[in-house]
Amino acid sequence: MTGRQLSSSRFTLGRGGMATVAALALAAGTVPLLAPAALAGAKDDPAGLTIAAPDRYAPVQDTLYVAGDTGYLHRRETSDGSAGPYQWRGYDGTERTVDNFNGTLPGQYGHYAAGTDILPVPNSASGAVQLRDPATGESTELTLPDGQYTAASFGRTVLTISYNEVWQVDKLHILQVRDGVTSDVAVEAPSGLRFDKQPVLAGDGRSVLVRFTHAYAIGLLDLETGGLTEIAAHVPIDESFRLQAALSPTHIAWYQQDASQARVVRRDDPTGAQTALSLPAPPEGTAAVGLAGDWLLTTSQAPEAGLGGPLYATPLAGGPVRTLLAAAQPGLAQIPGGGAIAVGGSASGDWAVRRVETAADGTPTLRTLAEVPARPAVVRGISLSGGHLVTKEIDSAANPSYQTRKVKLNPTPEAGPRTELTTAPLGDAYGQPVGTGDGGLLHVRHDAATQRDVLVRTEASGASTEMTPFDRPTPETSGLGLRDAAGRYAVYGGGSQRLVIDLDAPGGGAVVQELNQPAASVWDGKLWTTDGTWGQIESRDLATGTVTPLSVGADCQIKDIQTVGRYVYWDCLLPDSTGDPAAYPFGVHDLVTGANISLPVRGELGNGFVVGHDKAAGKLRLSDFRTGTATAPIVLADLPAVSMWKNYDVDKFSGNVAWLDSDGTAHVVPGKVASE
Repeated sequence: MTGRQLSSSRFTLGRGGMATVAALALAAGTVPLLAPAALAGAKDDPAGLTIAAPDRYAPVQDTLYVAGDTGYLHRRETSDGSAGPYQWRGYDGTERTVDNFNGTLPGQYGHYAAGTDILPVPNSASGAVQLRDPATGESTELTLPDGQYTAASFGRTVLTISYNEVWQVDKLHILQVRDGVTSDVAVEAPSGLRFDKQPVLAGDGRSVLVRFTHAYAIGLLDLETGGLTEIAAHVPIDESFRLQAALSPTHIAWYQQDASQARVVRRDDPTGAQTALSLPAPPEGTAAVGLAGDWLLTTSQAPEAGLGGPLYATPLAGGPVRTLLAAAQPGLAQIPGGGAIAVGGSASGDWAVRRVETAADGTPTLRTLAEVPARPAVVRGISLSGGHLVTKEIDSAANPSYQTRKVKLNPTPEAGPRTELTTAPLGDAYGQPVGTGDGGLLHVRHDAATQRDVLVRTEASGASTEMTPFDRPTPETSGLGLRDAAGRYAVYGGGSQRLVIDLDAPGGGAVVQELNQPAASVWDGKLWTTDGTWGQIESRDLATGTVTPLSVGADCQIKDIQTVGRYVYWDCLLPDSTGDPAAYPFGVHDLVTGANISLPVRGELGNGFVVGHDKAAGKLRLSDFRTGTATAPIVLADLPAVSMWKNYDVDKFSGNVAWLDSDGTAHVVPGKVASE
């Protein structure tokens, strides 16, 4: 059969093939891993599994700038992590890019966003401001008087600031264009106060909350009359830059960052009785306040892990706090007509832009305005052993981790729930976890405190045991790791050193063999290795110490050995190295027939097949040799070469093959492909 590309993840297996493999495996004294019922239930043409990359733990950031009555301005993170274009999204789902807008986030210098459907686009060169309708792109222009600078706009009204001779803000100006004529209403600060250089705290088409250089007062500015009402702020410290506020049709709320309380007053009686509300105290601190009906909304600072803190709703009249979202970005956009907009969800796969409004009974509710799809996590390593599919995932959790799930293909392809096995090192060098074939799984973690590698054994029941069988320092970046395992024995090491560990030794795991060459594999209680004689391999019974030599007829020193059932794979080239096959021979020895089988590809051994990665061609190839003669390799998948980490594996216990696409998609297929 010539090499060919499989068109799908389905393979054909003759009905007698599985029974033959089972009989030969039992005759060779293999570890019993598949129950007879599982073998008998194998079907022709078993299907493979395709498992998409998990979601990235950190959600895609969709930053809010301002909300109007018909839509909101936002920027969504792009695939490379940069901020996308400014977009105006209508509440009806329509979206339009806002060109040439240069607004910053609320509270930051240069924030021009307005609490209406009209956006200001200042032009510092011409001194003009475009008042643009983002839904249609239409705009009108307002020219600023000399010496005035844009602070914000609210509908067709522009609020500017002017300076005195020492560059202190001395006045606010309310500019409006009517019948082609620009009116200018100057507003002075109350006696003893001075406007801040960033005077706007919040606003809509009716009023603006303004900030003074001192924090003990804020002002409510009427945009129609220019009247300014001073409101006592009752803040703990005189730092106005820490103030933030929200303005709803019925209430005014303000808060000083790091304070334990917020203040609320009725909008129609701004100098009247104030309500002091104790806020939920997330460890990250409150980031923003908003209003929805008779509820105060608060979000939290985003923790380092990537998810924001909860979105809370506190009743103005007192009572229990409600958690509206388990996690939310640290910002709120107040809707002029009532309610607010937040971005959040329970996890990155549940992230969305949500409108907070009130139900008929006055309680706060959420309505999704736009989904924010999660991005796939970065996956950098895969192993398949004993039915455990383990992937090294860089950002699917708060920290890099090894994630595991049980997979099976017969009689029906199935992937179990994905769970975190352990945290993973940041680098690519450390070896992947391996299965023991009896339902257990092994992995290594580095203990920075003791400078030791710790071997962790997780049994089929889920119970875990830690052991430190090798009392020697191991740098975290050493690259030492697990090489092989079967039953109670495991092979560990790096370079040319190999340690054989008895996992069931009295008192915990213990080293029972030390080798100074890399060829080592365990199967059925035996260590397969070489004494260094060219073409010679041997099995060592780890219980009795009996050594049985065996010649494979190779004119070279064997550097790699793998064992599965009745087959022993040998290779005179170190794993993951390259070289001329004629100079570095490789092949398989059949323990039942005594035959030495030549192979067309080197790679990883399965029960009757070998899978090799042609890195130059970017192909994953399989050759079946169960008949005693290796077939021409077929192409399992296009698989580009990767540096350091492992992107394919063969499960020597189940006979399945797994590989990882560059986008993090994992594939599991049967390895026993009938030759044609």
